[in-house]
Amino acid sequence: VLQDEAPVAEGERHTGWTMGDLTEIMEIRRGGQTLVGYPALAEARDAVSLQVFDSPERAREVHRAGVRRLLAIAFRDRLRDLEKIVTKDHALNLAFGQLDGEADLKSEIVSAALDRTFLVESLPMLQADFARRVEEGRNRLSLIAQELVRTVANILAEHAQVQKRLTAAAKSFPAVAEDVGQQCARLLHPRFVSQTPWQRLQHFPRYLQAAAQRLDKLRVDPARDARLCAELAPLQAAWLREHAARARFGAPTPEMEQFRWLLEELRVSLFAQALKTPVPVSAKRLAKLWHSIRNAQDVR
Repeated sequence: VLQDEAPVAEGERHTGWTMGDLTEIMEIRRGGQTLVGYPALAEARDAVSLQVFDSPERAREVHRAGVRRLLAIAFRDRLRDLEKIVTKDHALNLAFGQLDGEADLKSEIVSAALDRTFLVESLPMLQADFARRVEEGRNRLSLIAQELVRTVANILAEHAQVQKRLTAAAKSFPAVAEDVGQQCARLLHPRFVSQTPWQRLQHFPRYLQAAAQRLDKLRVDPARDARLCAELAPLQAAWLREHAARARFGAPTPEMEQFRWLLEELRVSLFAQALKTPVPVSAKRLAKLWHSIRNAQDVR
């Protein structure tokens, strides 16, 4: 591992961007060899340190968290106030606490707010770029954080409605309840607030409303649900298989991510058409798209 080959001294810790500009690639001489690595600012408790990684993907992942740490230091007081607001909302914390996992709601909101305010563009590697983003986002941070809190509260409220219906449906329709339960678990995983892009997070209430409507209609016409589920199930199963197979290689491809969200839109179109979808979707369209995605992956 390159970090072992090129360790950074324990004392080289920074609480601001005082390490100068970072290059995309670094060359390091060790034992007569030239090692090529990718620099990143890594979290070091309440500071960051410069580290070098042998994978650009790993470097980006670490660097995002490191830059976020510097932003949290720069806006320490404002984020402390935000954390107090979130902590006092007992209903919100109770609803979030009922999700599976050990994520902390305060940390999730803070991470998502910092990402959306300052890191929508590519990650800063230059000192001047970091300073520019701090200045441009300074007046937006609190408003964005408040909007996030409202959105998360709405999502959790809709999720609670689905859970009530799932409890009632589980005995009579266990297969459908299992499918909807797995859908909710994929959407509201422990890190969903910080790891879901904002443009997608805004659609979560509609996805959950569609799931609730599906469960309401299920009691009236289970045959209809079975017919519609037969359109969805092969596409969902294909994506799940491919996603599981590729998980060990790191982050999913943009095409796989796009297909994942189109599956959610297909659920809306099939089970709660009145809620509308932002793009036209059908099982036939998605089957054709899936075929092209698989062909492209086979070429690679």
